[in-house]
Amino acid sequence: MEVTNNTNNVPCTTAAEINGDALYSFPSSSLLPPEILVNIFSFLSDSVKDLLLCAQVNRTWHHIITSFYIWRTVKFKKFETFLGFHETLQLITKTRKNRALDNWSRFLRAYLSVIKSPISEEEYEEEEEEEKDVETQISVAKQTYFHSTQIYGYFVKKLDLSGINRKNLITEEMLRDLFPNIPNLESVNFYNCYMVTDRVIEKLTSSCRYLKKLKFFGCTSLTNRSLYWIETRCPKLTTLNIGFCIIITPSALQNLVDKCEELRSLTISHCLNTRAISLIPMIPSLRKLDLGNSNPKLTDETTNIISQHCPNLVYLSLSFSLITSKGLKNIGQGCKKLSFIDLSGCYLIDDEVSNLLNYCPELKIIYLNYLLKISGKSFFSIIKSNQIEYASFTSSKILEVSSSNELPPFSNEERSRSKIKKLILDNCEISDKNLKQIFYCCKNLEYLDISLVYDVDDGVLRVLCDQLENLKEVIASNCYGVSVAMQNDLSKHQRIKFTF
Repeated sequence: MEVTNNTNNVPCTTAAEINGDALYSFPSSSLLPPEILVNIFSFLSDSVKDLLLCAQVNRTWHHIITSFYIWRTVKFKKFETFLGFHETLQLITKTRKNRALDNWSRFLRAYLSVIKSPISEEEYEEEEEEEKDVETQISVAKQTYFHSTQIYGYFVKKLDLSGINRKNLITEEMLRDLFPNIPNLESVNFYNCYMVTDRVIEKLTSSCRYLKKLKFFGCTSLTNRSLYWIETRCPKLTTLNIGFCIIITPSALQNLVDKCEELRSLTISHCLNTRAISLIPMIPSLRKLDLGNSNPKLTDETTNIISQHCPNLVYLSLSFSLITSKGLKNIGQGCKKLSFIDLSGCYLIDDEVSNLLNYCPELKIIYLNYLLKISGKSFFSIIKSNQIEYASFTSSKILEVSSSNELPPFSNEERSRSKIKKLILDNCEISDKNLKQIFYCCKNLEYLDISLVYDVDDGVLRVLCDQLENLKEVIASNCYGVSVAMQNDLSKHQRIKFTF
């Protein structure tokens, strides 16, 4: 029913207008309860641009929008910040229903006072009795919670506790109390949060029905029961990380794979997952697969399964496995869409790395850490590649190119062809000759880590500054061949940021 203000003949939409206080047809936003504004702005929640424009209208709008909509990803670094967030939501939970009832009861009282009209005395007495019944229904009957009772934490889409300090102070009860206040969670990261148990997962999945990404790496207390709650309540799950969850068995994982048909990313590293490899054919739509540090170690048989059933993979980790050059060839031929691969600790792959680049034209990131040896041919095929942008060789031994395969001088065109922008060589055994070749061929290099590299000296750093015109940052910690004078000189470099 529409009510008209008697003085201005303007439709009334707020409690203030019903009382006859409105002067204009557009209601003042400051007169609306904050709970109603929160609901109104929820219709713009998918457009950050529109929300930012609304936030400039006045202080009330700015406070509500920045508090409830802009910060969708909640990532904590300090326990104190998490504690404050938890306590705030708990306090709001206790008061929101009372506030809602108070707001709407005042609104209804104002509304009922306006709809009264002049009538005879007999009709008045009859209507008065009816109004008592109406008022009794409003105040006593079953409570109706309007939009103003909506949970304040519903703006949170992502919760990340991976980097928080003093995780031991977070209790199971704190997490269980938190989830009902953030029901629209889609992504959760509990990296190394050992206090996360099956009871926490049960509460999480029952309170948050829109979960898509679950990362529980290092949550060693989780059992098959947790996977049961996930498979029954999270049908739209796309990402699951249960690395180091050593209690979970392949049979429980199989049940989850059967139910969650939209699964695209699976991490089961550091697990007893030999039997779990047989599940790979059941999820051909996988785009990310992490099998690193498996026990027992993976062999070429695993690469055959992956290459045959996962043609859409873009991310693959086989670190510290026993795959050989043959297995790596299988991966290259079957997974041509790879953009990331981790082969750290795979010391049997020999020179097949250079051929992998030909098989996978979209490969951009490669990890070759902790290898006993990397041939000069493989090393230079990576740094000269027109596709690799990030390469890591931490704690690996890089051999020089043999005299029969000596590298020719690099032309400007060849230097520009190299796309590598970030190169990690910390604690790497690499010769002075190989270092200088890097500087000559990697024209687009922007970041270089040469910490603990024995052969780095003043001359190497000088060539580095002269040859790499796009270089922005160099990490050279514990390079004992670099003099103090050179360190002081380079720390003042205008273009390159040096860290010694």
